[in-house]
Amino acid sequence: MASSKCIKCDNTTFEMKEAKITGSNFRMMFVQCSRCGGVVGLTEFMNAGSMLERISKKLGV
Repeated sequence: MASSKCIKCDNTTFEMKEAKITGSNFRMMFVQCSRCGGVVGLTEFMNAGSMLERISKKLGV
């Protein structure tokens, strides 16, 4: 299986970092290289799926 690597420095370890994006009303999380900080992905700060699951359980649905 192929190993994911940073396109900037070829590092193979990554980290999540909270990002405040100008003009956005929501916080986001960058998936970034743990060595050089190059951003390789973006995801929501809050996981909408898990929030909906908790709400659904409280509603008994």
